[in-house]
Amino acid sequence: MKKLGLFLIAFIIVVQPPAFGHDGENEIENKKLFNGIENYDVITISQPGVLYYSVTDQILESVKNLDSNVTFIGRANVGLEKIIDINNVETLSTNPDYLYSLSVKSIESKYADLFYTDEITKLIKENKIIISKLTAEQYSVNIGDKLVLVGMNEIITEVEVGEIIPDSEIGWFEAVVSKDVGYELGINRNIQAIIWDSKVTENHFVEIYKNIKYKQLRVTFRDAKPNKNWVLPTALVKNYFGDFQIKEKDGTWIIVEPAWRNENIERKEMPIIGRATCNKIMWKPLLGALNQVIDEGLENTLYKEEFQKSGGCYAPRRINRFNAGGSISRHAWGIAIDINTKSGYPPRIVEIFNSWGFAWGGTWTSPDEMHFELRDLSASISKSSG
Repeated sequence: MKKLGLFLIAFIIVVQPPAFGHDGENEIENKKLFNGIENYDVITISQPGVLYYSVTDQILESVKNLDSNVTFIGRANVGLEKIIDINNVETLSTNPDYLYSLSVKSIESKYADLFYTDEITKLIKENKIIISKLTAEQYSVNIGDKLVLVGMNEIITEVEVGEIIPDSEIGWFEAVVSKDVGYELGINRNIQAIIWDSKVTENHFVEIYKNIKYKQLRVTFRDAKPNKNWVLPTALVKNYFGDFQIKEKDGTWIIVEPAWRNENIERKEMPIIGRATCNKIMWKPLLGALNQVIDEGLENTLYKEEFQKSGGCYAPRRINRFNAGGSISRHAWGIAIDINTKSGYPPRIVEIFNSWGFAWGGTWTSPDEMHFELRDLSASISKSSG
């Protein structure tokens, strides 16, 4: 394994599985595997946003040459318009032209039993939707309900709920469907390739490196360490900071349900950066971090002018740095902040914000050096009480 580790470093392929997806990157792919794949060596390959078609073709070529196995995971955010129960009663509906947003994963039915129990596999093959527990609680979903979804292609699809399972078993997505249902919902792009074999050797990595021309990839294998700047998956963001309906504006910018916005978004004068508009839950950790920056004499390393001109906190939009499958930016919740949009941050600034519960985007697969995102409220509570 030491030789293999050195081999990977020489290829400059990033080896790090995220504990959670970040602003725009994929939600985590669960490491708890079920009926079959736990008996194999597994490599996963992903990149910022979706896999390029060229990368997908090159992965397929590598797998063919290796005589290994591969499956692809799709992901996109689709709209939830209404829920109809088994008595044909609408238990949830949205305002006209507004939708809730759901992060949905799609998998190949023929390989579902590698990741899920026989019961769940059967339901996926029957083209039913599997819902995460937190999502079921969020929207009062029951088994047998029908979800009326609006796909990436704007086509309305009705899907029956087959089962509700723990979020960790669904990879911290909000739902999983078969590829067939995914295509109906416009989920046509993949976010991850999973390669498995009886034994992974250096030959696998040689083949992958030789064939895949795009090098900004995340390749994981065995005991890789998690990225310390992991962020919350969507289900937990909704659970902690609330959920809202959205209305499309121009493909990137969205209109957030006014009632939620009025209840949760505020403007305040903050040290160093001046006037800011954020989620009201942001004030304590943000104020704590900025005050510590002042206490340590580092206030001159944060630039108010950059924050006011091109940075910000609350910004109701989808992620637009790469093709993120329609994912909603954490800025739409007002829990992310971009301060130094051009100048970068000294390492100590990152450490201070980390200590107050913020993740930093500078270590992500697609680095976002200006970005801090709130993920841990307990940090500000413990530091404030201390």
